[in-house]
Amino acid sequence: MTQTPEQARQQLDAHVRETIQWHFNPETGSPFWVGKAKQLGFDPLKEVKSYADLKKFGHFEDDWLRGGPVRRWVPKALQNKPIYVFETGGTTGIPKSRVVVDDFRIDYELFRESLPQ
Repeated sequence: MTQTPEQARQQLDAHVRETIQWHFNPETGSPFWVGKAKQLGFDPLKEVKSYADLKKFGHFEDDWLRGGPVRRWVPKALQNKPIYVFETGGTTGIPKSRVVVDDFRIDYELFRESLPQ
């Protein structure tokens, strides 16, 4: 292990800040999270600075992932890219959707690098 626990915590906290800025900023964020920020009772852009601060959001509701429009999850910076939607089997109700842009391509490229010629 090359990182100390404090360095790992700092890296995680920085990742949280970057993610919050990306998704909640009206210039870059997804319509869902920009809209959700107005209902939270606090400003995530100012008040979420660390992993520990994520508890301010409460529980993520599964029903948020049910139904559409699925583009509400796409950040503005990616809005013109093609999206792919993966759905659950719906065994606990209406299927839940997961929207991806390039995730599966990145996964396949990384997998390909691990295969012998």
